Amino acid sequence: MAPLTIITLNTRGCRMGLRRCQVLSFFREGGYSVIFLQETHMDPAAEASWRLEWGDRVYFSHLTVRTAGVATLFSPDLRPEVLGVAEAVPGRLLHLRVRLEGLVVNLVNVYAPTSGPERLRFFQQASAFLGTLDPHECLVLGGDFNPTLEERDRLGTEQ
Repeated sequence: MAPLTIITLNTRGCRMGLRRCQVLSFFREGGYSVIFLQETHMDPAAEASWRLEWGDRVYFSHLTVRTAGVATLFSPDLRPEVLGVAEAVPGRLLHLRVRLEGLVVNLVNVYAPTSGPERLRFFQQASAFLGTLDPHECLVLGGDFNPTLEERDRLGTEQ
């Protein structure tokens, strides 16, 4: 199997209408096989324009136009057989189970909340979901886990 190139991008602050063309052009030119996007802030109505610009190999999990959202895109050159799609945590955890050249791969795109209590709840849900996956299958886990490793990155007293 040819090597997969995977990139993850948090789209926070991007005005996706204007930037979508630039972002998708960057991905096309970069030759990435799988793209994980977080903080897409979209609703289902926007999916058609994404598919028009990228093609039919785009999968979404929305929350609201103001918060969260993840998307997984496959390069036009990569044609996996999609065996299943699950929004394990809507707008936060999107799972695609695919077959690539005979190998089953679980692609898990994550966007964790920034609030400590919500993040803890999310990781409990994510852990429970990941525990349901077949341990003999390949797992690719990527995204924005929103860690705050430095004191200066934290607001208030959150650990």
